[in-house]
Amino acid sequence: MKRVRQRGFSIIELSVALTIAGVLLALGAPAMSGYLQNARLGSMAQGIYSGLQSARVEAVKRNAPVEFVLTDSSLETATADTVVLNTTGHNWVVRARRSASDPYAPVEKKGNNAGDVGGVVVTATSPQVVFNSLGGSGTGAATTIALTNPALGLCLPAGPVRCWNVVVQAGGQVRLCSPDNTLAASDSRACPP
Repeated sequence: MKRVRQRGFSIIELSVALTIAGVLLALGAPAMSGYLQNARLGSMAQGIYSGLQSARVEAVKRNAPVEFVLTDSSLETATADTVVLNTTGHNWVVRARRSASDPYAPVEKKGNNAGDVGGVVVTATSPQVVFNSLGGSGTGAATTIALTNPALGLCLPAGPVRCWNVVVQAGGQVRLCSPDNTLAASDSRACPP
């Protein structure tokens, strides 16, 4: 009688392969977690940048002042005129007034980051930016919104976190930049001095 050779894996080969896979996953999990947290930080920065650009465009389009405000108010229950301004707010609203006596009207642009549990910290020099009908910022100084994640560590170059600043110049230019001071001034990611 002819013996038929069985094909497949033995239980020992399978357990060795699973052990190796488990070790590789365990080694890669912290790096993946850091990557996801950095991605969340970048996503929030991009959302705030987009909101500021939308406010600027709306001001020019309406030929009237339009505000971008940071808030921690719930965007589900608060209206455009009842949000509480906060320099550390994770949410934002773009709003405009029809006249001085009318309440604010939302411009249907808002960002809800209140559900963020990743430890992102928002710190702004002002909780609101008002764009005039020419797209310029109403203040004489730049407004900076800094996004960091202390739970992950220090910002580059001292630590592993890619922190972001959203800077609104007095002329209305909005920039998303890195506060990493090792970047050359000619690097497009570097914040203005």
